[in-house]
Amino acid sequence: MLNCERIKLTTTRSTLWIALVVAALSLSLAALQGILTSGVDPLTPERAALGITVFGVPVLMVLASMTMTAEYRSGMIRTTFAATPRRTRVLVAKAIVAAVFAAVWAALLVVASVVVARVLTGAETGWRLSLSAPEVWRVVIAVAVYAGLAAVIGVAVGALVRAGPGAVAALLLWPLVVEPILGNLPDVGPAVGPYLPFANAFRVTEVPWLYPGYEELWGQLGSLVYFALVVMAVFAAAVVVLNVRDA
Repeated sequence: MLNCERIKLTTTRSTLWIALVVAALSLSLAALQGILTSGVDPLTPERAALGITVFGVPVLMVLASMTMTAEYRSGMIRTTFAATPRRTRVLVAKAIVAAVFAAVWAALLVVASVVVARVLTGAETGWRLSLSAPEVWRVVIAVAVYAGLAAVIGVAVGALVRAGPGAVAALLLWPLVVEPILGNLPDVGPAVGPYLPFANAFRVTEVPWLYPGYEELWGQLGSLVYFALVVMAVFAAAVVVLNVRDA
Protein backbone atom coordinates (compact mmCIF):
# COMPACT_ATOMS: atom_id res chain seq x y z
CA MET A 1 0.00 0.00 0.00
CA LEU A 2 2.84 2.36 0.80
CA ASN A 3 4.39 1.66 -2.59
CA CYS A 4 1.04 2.28 -4.31
CA GLU A 5 0.66 5.63 -2.58
CA ARG A 6 4.26 6.51 -3.41
CA ILE A 7 3.62 5.79 -7.08
CA LYS A 8 0.43 7.86 -7.04
CA LEU A 9 2.20 10.82 -5.47
CA THR A 10 5.42 10.79 -7.47
CA THR A 11 3.87 10.14 -10.88
CA THR A 12 1.27 12.89 -10.65
CA ARG A 13 2.24 15.98 -12.63
CA SER A 14 0.74 18.36 -10.07
CA THR A 15 3.14 17.04 -7.42
CA LEU A 16 6.13 18.17 -9.47
CA TRP A 17 4.66 21.59 -10.19
CA ILE A 18 3.65 22.23 -6.59
CA ALA A 19 7.08 21.12 -5.33
CA LEU A 20 8.74 23.49 -7.80
CA VAL A 21 6.47 26.36 -6.74
CA VAL A 22 7.36 25.75 -3.10
CA ALA A 23 11.05 25.72 -4.00
CA ALA A 24 10.82 28.92 -6.04
CA LEU A 25 8.92 30.73 -3.28
CA SER A 26 11.24 29.54 -0.52
CA LEU A 27 14.47 30.35 -2.34
CA SER A 28 13.18 33.73 -3.55
CA LEU A 29 12.43 34.82 0.01
CA ALA A 30 15.79 33.48 1.17
CA ALA A 31 17.49 35.52 -1.57
CA LEU A 32 15.60 38.64 -0.49
CA GLN A 33 16.65 38.07 3.10
CA GLY A 34 20.27 37.82 1.99
CA ILE A 35 20.14 40.89 -0.24
CA LEU A 36 18.27 43.14 2.18
CA THR A 37 20.14 42.22 5.37
CA SER A 38 22.59 44.91 6.32
CA GLY A 39 24.15 46.44 9.38
CA VAL A 40 25.67 44.60 12.31
CA ASP A 41 22.83 42.17 13.00
CA PRO A 42 23.71 38.76 11.51
CA LEU A 43 21.21 36.86 9.38
CA THR A 44 20.03 33.81 11.30
CA PRO A 45 19.09 30.43 9.77
CA GLU A 46 15.59 30.88 11.19
CA ARG A 47 15.11 34.02 9.08
CA ALA A 48 16.68 32.38 6.05
CA ALA A 49 14.13 29.55 6.36
CA LEU A 50 11.18 31.96 6.56
CA GLY A 51 9.88 31.14 3.06
CA ILE A 52 9.65 27.36 3.41
CA THR A 53 8.38 27.49 6.98
CA VAL A 54 5.71 30.17 6.65
CA PHE A 55 4.52 29.73 3.06
CA GLY A 56 6.00 26.48 1.76
CA VAL A 57 4.65 24.15 4.44
CA PRO A 58 0.99 25.26 3.96
CA VAL A 59 1.36 24.58 0.23
CA LEU A 60 2.78 21.14 1.02
CA MET A 61 -0.27 20.61 3.23
CA VAL A 62 -2.45 21.36 0.22
CA LEU A 63 -0.43 18.85 -1.81
CA ALA A 64 -1.00 16.25 0.91
CA SER A 65 -4.74 16.91 0.90
CA MET A 66 -4.82 16.28 -2.85
CA THR A 67 -3.93 12.63 -2.25
CA MET A 68 -7.51 12.35 -0.97
CA THR A 69 -9.46 15.05 -2.80
CA ALA A 70 -8.13 14.12 -6.25
CA GLU A 71 -9.34 10.55 -5.83
CA TYR A 72 -12.76 11.73 -4.71
CA ARG A 73 -12.97 14.09 -7.69
CA SER A 74 -12.10 11.39 -10.20
CA GLY A 75 -14.08 8.64 -8.49
CA MET A 76 -10.90 6.58 -8.13
CA ILE A 77 -11.47 6.38 -4.39
CA ARG A 78 -14.08 3.63 -4.96
CA THR A 79 -11.47 1.51 -6.71
CA THR A 80 -8.99 2.16 -3.90
CA PHE A 81 -11.48 1.10 -1.24
CA ALA A 82 -12.54 -1.92 -3.28
CA ALA A 83 -8.92 -3.07 -3.47
CA THR A 84 -8.31 -2.24 0.20
CA PRO A 85 -11.56 -2.48 2.17
CA ARG A 86 -9.83 -1.46 5.41
CA ARG A 87 -10.06 2.27 4.87
CA THR A 88 -7.96 3.16 7.88
CA ARG A 89 -4.97 1.48 6.23
CA VAL A 90 -5.50 3.58 3.12
CA LEU A 91 -5.51 6.81 5.13
CA VAL A 92 -2.46 5.77 7.17
CA ALA A 93 -0.52 4.87 4.02
CA LYS A 94 -1.37 8.20 2.40
CA ALA A 95 -0.37 10.06 5.58
CA ILE A 96 2.99 8.27 5.85
CA VAL A 97 3.93 8.87 2.21
CA ALA A 98 2.83 12.52 2.30
CA ALA A 99 4.64 13.14 5.60
CA VAL A 100 7.92 11.63 4.38
CA PHE A 101 7.77 13.58 1.12
CA ALA A 102 6.98 16.88 2.88
CA ALA A 103 9.64 16.38 5.55
CA VAL A 104 12.41 15.50 3.09
CA TRP A 105 11.52 18.29 0.65
CA ALA A 106 11.27 20.86 3.45
CA ALA A 107 14.64 19.80 4.88
CA LEU A 108 16.31 20.13 1.47
CA LEU A 109 14.78 23.56 0.96
CA VAL A 110 15.93 24.79 4.36
CA VAL A 111 19.49 23.81 3.46
CA ALA A 112 19.15 25.43 0.04
CA SER A 113 17.66 28.59 1.57
CA VAL A 114 20.56 28.88 4.00
CA VAL A 115 23.08 28.47 1.17
CA VAL A 116 21.34 31.05 -1.04
CA ALA A 117 21.06 33.56 1.81
CA ARG A 118 24.73 33.06 2.75
CA VAL A 119 25.89 33.60 -0.82
CA LEU A 120 23.90 36.82 -1.23
CA THR A 121 24.66 38.41 2.13
CA GLY A 122 28.00 39.74 3.25
CA ALA A 123 30.48 37.90 5.42
CA GLU A 124 29.70 40.30 8.26
CA THR A 125 26.03 39.35 8.38
CA GLY A 126 26.17 35.76 7.08
CA TRP A 127 28.57 34.13 9.51
CA ARG A 128 25.74 32.26 11.29
CA LEU A 129 24.68 30.51 8.06
CA SER A 130 27.52 28.02 7.89
CA LEU A 131 26.37 24.45 7.18
CA SER A 132 28.81 23.29 9.85
CA ALA A 133 26.90 25.20 12.53
CA PRO A 134 24.65 23.10 14.82
CA GLU A 135 22.13 25.97 14.81
CA VAL A 136 21.49 25.45 11.08
CA TRP A 137 20.82 21.73 11.46
CA ARG A 138 18.52 22.35 14.42
CA VAL A 139 16.37 24.48 12.11
CA VAL A 140 16.56 21.84 9.35
CA ILE A 141 15.30 19.12 11.69
CA ALA A 142 12.64 21.32 13.31
CA VAL A 143 11.18 22.46 9.99
CA ALA A 144 11.27 18.90 8.61
CA VAL A 145 9.33 17.58 11.62
CA TYR A 146 6.87 20.46 11.33
CA ALA A 147 6.35 19.80 7.60
CA GLY A 148 5.82 16.08 8.17
CA LEU A 149 3.21 16.61 10.87
CA ALA A 150 1.52 19.33 8.82
CA ALA A 151 1.25 16.95 5.86
CA VAL A 152 -0.68 14.51 8.07
CA ILE A 153 -3.13 17.32 8.81
CA GLY A 154 -3.41 17.90 5.06
CA VAL A 155 -4.35 14.27 4.39
CA ALA A 156 -6.84 14.32 7.26
CA VAL A 157 -8.51 17.53 6.10
CA GLY A 158 -8.71 16.13 2.57
CA ALA A 159 -10.50 13.07 3.92
CA LEU A 160 -12.88 15.19 5.99
CA VAL A 161 -13.74 17.81 3.36
CA ARG A 162 -13.36 15.66 0.20
CA ALA A 163 -13.68 18.70 -2.08
CA GLY A 164 -10.41 20.23 -3.27
CA PRO A 165 -11.36 23.94 -3.00
CA GLY A 166 -12.67 23.49 0.52
CA ALA A 167 -9.54 21.68 1.63
CA VAL A 168 -7.29 24.32 0.05
CA ALA A 169 -9.20 27.14 1.76
CA ALA A 170 -9.09 25.45 5.15
CA LEU A 171 -5.41 24.55 4.98
CA LEU A 172 -4.25 27.98 3.82
CA LEU A 173 -6.53 30.10 5.99
CA TRP A 174 -5.86 28.17 9.22
CA PRO A 175 -2.11 28.90 9.61
CA LEU A 176 -1.84 32.05 7.48
CA VAL A 177 -4.95 34.02 8.44
CA VAL A 178 -7.09 32.62 11.25
CA GLU A 179 -4.41 31.90 13.83
CA PRO A 180 -2.42 35.14 13.30
CA ILE A 181 -5.63 37.19 13.61
CA LEU A 182 -6.73 35.39 16.77
CA GLY A 183 -3.25 35.60 18.23
CA ASN A 184 -3.03 39.36 17.72
CA LEU A 185 -6.47 40.36 19.02
CA PRO A 186 -5.90 42.57 22.10
CA ASP A 187 -8.15 40.69 24.51
CA VAL A 188 -8.29 37.26 22.90
CA GLY A 189 -4.66 36.81 21.86
CA PRO A 190 -2.99 36.41 25.27
CA ALA A 191 -5.68 33.94 26.34
CA VAL A 192 -5.80 31.68 23.28
CA GLY A 193 -2.35 32.33 21.78
CA PRO A 194 -0.45 29.70 23.81
CA TYR A 195 -2.95 27.05 22.64
CA LEU A 196 -2.92 27.80 18.90
CA PRO A 197 -1.50 24.71 17.15
CA PHE A 198 0.56 26.45 14.49
CA ALA A 199 1.78 29.05 16.97
CA ASN A 200 3.24 26.15 18.94
CA ALA A 201 4.79 24.73 15.76
CA PHE A 202 6.49 28.06 15.06
CA ARG A 203 7.76 28.11 18.64
CA VAL A 204 9.51 24.82 17.90
CA THR A 205 11.11 26.08 14.68
CA GLU A 206 11.84 29.55 16.16
CA VAL A 207 11.11 31.05 12.73
CA PRO A 208 9.71 34.58 13.22
CA TRP A 209 6.17 35.18 12.03
CA LEU A 210 3.15 37.31 12.96
CA TYR A 211 2.62 35.77 16.39
CA PRO A 212 3.45 38.07 19.33
CA GLY A 213 5.34 36.74 22.31
CA TYR A 214 3.17 34.54 24.52
CA GLU A 215 3.74 33.15 27.96
CA GLU A 216 5.40 29.77 27.42
CA LEU A 217 3.36 27.09 29.16
CA TRP A 218 5.49 24.05 28.33
CA GLY A 219 8.65 24.99 26.41
CA GLN A 220 9.75 23.86 22.95
CA LEU A 221 9.42 20.12 23.56
CA GLY A 222 5.98 20.65 25.06
CA SER A 223 4.96 22.75 22.07
CA LEU A 224 6.04 19.94 19.73
CA VAL A 225 4.07 17.38 21.74
CA TYR A 226 1.03 19.68 21.78
CA PHE A 227 1.13 20.18 18.00
CA ALA A 228 1.56 16.42 17.48
CA LEU A 229 -1.48 15.76 19.69
CA VAL A 230 -3.56 18.19 17.62
CA VAL A 231 -2.40 16.39 14.46
CA MET A 232 -3.39 13.05 15.98
CA ALA A 233 -6.80 14.39 16.99
CA VAL A 234 -7.56 15.72 13.48
CA PHE A 235 -6.32 12.47 11.94
CA ALA A 236 -8.42 10.38 14.33
CA ALA A 237 -11.50 12.41 13.36
CA ALA A 238 -10.72 11.74 9.69
CA VAL A 239 -10.43 8.00 10.37
CA VAL A 240 -13.81 7.92 12.10
CA VAL A 241 -15.57 9.93 9.38
CA LEU A 242 -13.93 7.95 6.60
CA ASN A 243 -15.19 4.65 8.03
CA VAL A 244 -18.77 5.70 8.73
CA ARG A 245 -19.79 7.44 5.48
CA ASP A 246 -20.13 6.24 1.94
CA ALA A 247 -17.25 6.49 -0.48
